[in-house]
Amino acid sequence: MIEAFQESFLARFAKAKNHKASGQKIIGWMCIYTPEELLHAAGFYPFRILGNPGETLQADAYFPPNMCSFTRNCLEGVFDGTYDFLDGFITSNNCDHIRRFYDIYYEYRDRPFMQILNVPNIISPESEAFFIQQLRDLKKSLEKKFNLPEISDRSIKESIRLFNRMRELLKKVYLLRTSQQPPITGVEALEIVRAGMVLPKEEYNPMVEDFLQKISEKAPGGGDHDYRLLLTGSEMDDVDYIKLIESLGGLVVTDDLCNGSRYFWDLVDEEEKDPIVALGKRYLKHAPCARIQPIDNRINHLREMIKTFSVDGIIMQYLKFCDLYGADLPLLKRAIKDLDIPLLCLDREYGVGGVGQMKTRVQAFFEVLEAA
Repeated sequence: MIEAFQESFLARFAKAKNHKASGQKIIGWMCIYTPEELLHAAGFYPFRILGNPGETLQADAYFPPNMCSFTRNCLEGVFDGTYDFLDGFITSNNCDHIRRFYDIYYEYRDRPFMQILNVPNIISPESEAFFIQQLRDLKKSLEKKFNLPEISDRSIKESIRLFNRMRELLKKVYLLRTSQQPPITGVEALEIVRAGMVLPKEEYNPMVEDFLQKISEKAPGGGDHDYRLLLTGSEMDDVDYIKLIESLGGLVVTDDLCNGSRYFWDLVDEEEKDPIVALGKRYLKHAPCARIQPIDNRINHLREMIKTFSVDGIIMQYLKFCDLYGADLPLLKRAIKDLDIPLLCLDREYGVGGVGQMKTRVQAFFEVLEAA
């Protein structure tokens, strides 16, 4: 049942190029604070930018050595032509690494349309109004640059309904793992979510509906896993990383990741009269990353996940040189201290590396869970 998502993800570039050949323009995005609905309502195909673990010889010539390997791999894709099919690129100022990625992309491989959203890092009525204006400005920029008729409220509301349906479906997929014998693994859940970031939702939603129907007909049962885990931290789209953890006896039953629950957990308010206001509120206030303050919203989301999915242990993984999650670790430890849940911290590169050391640390962590 997962094969369709795996195959679609692997064929994502060919699919995108087919859409481009048919006349549809494609806008790449890199941060979950980018409002895909607004792009979709304008007739664009929103496409998530991801890396391809491997050598980064061209990117290394432009990035200093202390840039994270995720943005380094994404930049390599920019220079080797992987993303030449894009008609535009949008991201936000969520960290210095992605901001530098944008600057280099803009300077050396400029697309017809490029914009960086200034996402506030403090939630307040003033920052909410500021971000909503950012989205209004983005709408006007798209209309002007591509000589579009005005993107109507009606078309935005239709896109909101389509994307909300995706969110509802993915939440159902995640809630499958609340059972004591989950019918899917953490690897399979990630396969499903990451396919949704690169496929048109008109194609993707029926795939998820079909999966949920088939999984409901499947006999109860699951793999041999001893520990229920929550995965949090930096960008994580590598199924091999989760596969390694689960091969040792753990089961990733949920996450707090931008390639996981943060992407879809919160809906856009369909009753809000102004769809730009609805988008602004949802995207600024959805399950937050470590950049957003106050930290209470992030901790509340974590606590909800821990309780809902009966989590035994937390694995905090962060990319080497990731300032946001390196600084987030002590805050996270303090915030969950009263829950008395073991926490393992793993720093990593983009792509599975140092497998032997990682296995040793995960196995030692499982021994701690066994003794708890």
